[in-house]
Amino acid sequence: MLQKVVISPRQLLTRAELEAYDPASEPWQKQFARRYTHHSELKDVLNRMEDVNETVYEKFAVSITPYMAQLMDPNDPDCPIRLQYLPSHHEEKKPGFETMLDELGEEGDTVPGTSVVHRYPRRVLFLVSNTCSTLCRFCTRKRMVSQPSGSVHKDEIERSIDYIASNKDIDDVLLSGGDPLTFDDERLDYILGAIRERAPHVRFLRIGSRMVVQLPTRVTPELCAILEKHRVQMVNIHINHPKEITPLLRERVKMIQKAGIMMGLQTVCLKGVNDDVAILRDLFMQAIEMGVRPYYVYSTDMVEGAHHFIVPHQRMLELYEGVRGWISGPAVPTFVVDGLGGLGKLPIIPTYVSEEPLPDGSGTTVKCRNYKGMTVEMPGLGQHFRVPSQSRA
Repeated sequence: MLQKVVISPRQLLTRAELEAYDPASEPWQKQFARRYTHHSELKDVLNRMEDVNETVYEKFAVSITPYMAQLMDPNDPDCPIRLQYLPSHHEEKKPGFETMLDELGEEGDTVPGTSVVHRYPRRVLFLVSNTCSTLCRFCTRKRMVSQPSGSVHKDEIERSIDYIASNKDIDDVLLSGGDPLTFDDERLDYILGAIRERAPHVRFLRIGSRMVVQLPTRVTPELCAILEKHRVQMVNIHINHPKEITPLLRERVKMIQKAGIMMGLQTVCLKGVNDDVAILRDLFMQAIEMGVRPYYVYSTDMVEGAHHFIVPHQRMLELYEGVRGWISGPAVPTFVVDGLGGLGKLPIIPTYVSEEPLPDGSGTTVKCRNYKGMTVEMPGLGQHFRVPSQSRA
């Protein structure tokens, strides 16, 4: 029988209280209930904090766990953790910059009556929650996350599982949201169990969660037992800056791995936060060091209130070049842009190999460039290549 936790939250409203707080000293539900939901609640915790207009809250709510607030520099307004979670005047609409509530066109690929986004032939995105422990200002799902009108109802979840069960071609299911780990263990146990029982054809069951990073104490032995019981093969976590990798996170990541679960890393390329070669090299090497494989680096989606985070395509190419070849190969993720309107994930790759016509028009040759800028020509890879005949003596 799962024990019910009695919530008696009290916000930590001074710097001294926050610094003295140990996130591992109480159940995760209590810390979840202590979240800051307005920037004014941090006025005695953080210095030099912008007092934003209340209209910002009409577009997107604020939610910050005490653990994430602890990682914020108390004096630096450009702290990479602050920039990701605190509201700012930059979120006001920028003239001439087009944004969308559903920039990725997910609603167009959502199966009617369900919360299943079926875009690719054999895999689906199952949006099970509209809640996160801490809200990212660049969130691509602002249309549903933190908004009561975007709630995923129980009957909708049931219809979603029925759809997955009835479509035998689906062999890959990704649970996301919001964040699936905001559910209590009992609810998560039910959903994962129902998928495994009613859809035995699903070969790869995975979860996308940023809560592991934003509230690491959510990872408990009980949670890991549930993930292992239902053969969740992968948990993808979301880290944008090395400052988010703490001893507590490393400890809880290891608990997931001991349950036999692979772990991947997703990162969003954010101007002013991580659009720096040294930062990305450090982030990816720290991730691979703790057994989390870097998977994707996304360009910032063109959602409302996130235009100031967007890193230009040319800069993303430069960042990729600054990573590939300079750090361990398994630590190099795929840089992608999510195409507007549901085009899907498209790789951002510099040109290392090109095919060019030969001067005499007889075919083509291939020119190669490595990460240091060294080049070599490889005509044997070109079209219509023929080995020159050797004259007899």
